[in-house]
Formats: sequence, structure tokens, C-alpha cells
Amino acid sequence: MELTFLGTSAAIPTVRRNVTSVCVQTERESLLVDVGEGTQMQILRGGLRRGRIHRILITHLHGDHFFGLIGLLTSYQLGKREEPLQLIGPPGLAAYIRFMKDLCRTDFGFNLTITELPDVREPRTVLETEHYTVIAAPLKHRLYTLGYRIQERERPGVFDAEKADRLGVPFGPERKELILGRPITLSDGSVVAASEVVGEARPGRSITICTDTAPCPMAVQLARGTDVLVHEATFEPADRRHARRTLHSTSQDAARAAREAGARHLFLSHISSRYLADTSPLLAGLEEIHDSTRLAKDFMQVRLALHGGGIDVGDCRDRPANEVAGKPAQS
Repeated sequence: MELTFLGTSAAIPTVRRNVTSVCVQTERESLLVDVGEGTQMQILRGGLRRGRIHRILITHLHGDHFFGLIGLLTSYQLGKREEPLQLIGPPGLAAYIRFMKDLCRTDFGFNLTITELPDVREPRTVLETEHYTVIAAPLKHRLYTLGYRIQERERPGVFDAEKADRLGVPFGPERKELILGRPITLSDGSVVAASEVVGEARPGRSITICTDTAPCPMAVQLARGTDVLVHEATFEPADRRHARRTLHSTSQDAARAAREAGARHLFLSHISSRYLADTSPLLAGLEEIHDSTRLAKDFMQVRLALHGGGIDVGDCRDRPANEVAGKPAQS
């Protein structure tokens, strides 16, 4: 499970930061959360595979979060995409897509499903797949805005191969059945329960994304116990008044939300262009609030460890293309 920042600027792009978009990569597919202007160029620069993106989650309909969407969809059409694609977001998303298609006199040859989420009032599951779920919650902004949590499903416990050998479990489908939690019957008629050779299920990893928002209880609830929290930090603490007026957060607000939620790691994003030359005011004093806080940068990639909540942070442009992209897919 990996998280790649494709845009970390608030409102407008800068020479160092594009506007908002993040990519969450799972073993089987990738999801985009928001598609600011220029996102598809960031995907190309970052070496990610567009064809692995099966779902796009839109937080709200401010331009810096979705103006790149129609361009990406059009590129898929020009590239003769065949894989289905699902869009999830607030009401108005379907009308926007219809308007742009009518205006440009175009259509999409791939199956495009649009799921709108009206009246989300508390965290609730809005998507379930075999490998993960997506939970949405309302945030506090100038228009209807959603935060998202991508939650990996529980993974099977560790298989004790030595004990399986002692019990006479043969190699093959019997061991797979045990890993899946099902008992098996051996050739001598004895029954081996999964609990005899498989440890307790391991909790799935999670990534929570809250942008744009003023401090609010729903963000904390959505991020409860998450491995990685991406939270907007548009302003430094000294600009708290301006943050409140625009219904945004300061970096201290983000750190407090992470601490209250018990998030293991916090990444600050949606950074105002006023900090182009110096971002140090955003980080001042945060280690006293939350001890694992980083300022996100474009192309920063966060790999979540399978065990223990650890992370590996790097730059996706420094990794071999096949490692970043995962399994081959239509591009």
C-alpha cells in the first residue's frame, strides 16, 4: 500500500507544487483522490500508470480539486481505454461531466460510473471491494466537502509452516484453505483447524485524507487509529484568524487532529503559495503536538509497512518504473 503526492498546493499551482491530487496504490489497483489541474502531467512525471487507476474520489467541487478531471478522462478516451472507471464524489459531479461532454461533443468508450454522495452526515462506508473499503465523512468547509479513508481489509494471520509439517498437512490447496480460515480433513480422517497453524488476523493498513477543512470532529473520527493521515495545513499558526475566516486549517490544527485521532503518521498538504520561499513557519513547534509529522512535497511517496505501522518515505521519481507502477496494466 503506497501513497504518492501529485499535488500539494492550495488554490493555485506554484513552481514547486501543483494543485491537489494524491494517488493511493493497492496491490491490485490505484485510486486518485482529487484531480487538480495538471494532475495527468504529474502522473507522467512521477512514473505512475494511468491504467491502474480504477477509481477517482473527489472531495469537493472547488476548482483546484477537480479541474484536471475532464482532461484525464479525455486522455483515457484518446488512449482507447477499455477498463471501467468509477468516479465518487459530491452531488454535481455527474452534471459537470455531462456538461463537458456536451460542450466538447465527445463521449467515452469505456464504462464510466459516477456515484454521488449526498447528505453524508457521519463516517460511513461508500465503497467495498475484495481488498479494501472506502469510508467517507463530511468535513467543514465553505461548500459540501468529504474526507475519505481507504481501509485495507484484515489480512490472514502468519502461517506456521513447521507446525503444519508436524501435523502432516500436505503442500498444495490444503494449506491455502487453512490460510483462508477453513478447516481441512487429512487422508487419515483427522481434522486440522485453521487456528492450529494460522495466527490471529492482522489489521489492514489505512490512509485517511482530509482536505479542505477547518478543524472538525468528523475529521478526527474518520482518522481514528489510521496509519497515515493527510491533513490540509493551508496556513501557519500565526494566520489562524485567516484560516478560520476561510474555513481552512493551520498546521497546528492538523497536528492536534492527528494527536486526537491517534494517527501514527501525519503529512501536511494543501500549502498556501505564501510559503513558497520558506515553509519553516508551518512546522515550528509541531513535534510537541504530534511526533511523526512531515510536510508533504510533490512526488513524495509513502510506502506502508505490512507490520508495525512503519513507513518508508521517498520520491517516486527515484524508483524503477516497474517498482512504482506495480503489476502491468493498460496505460
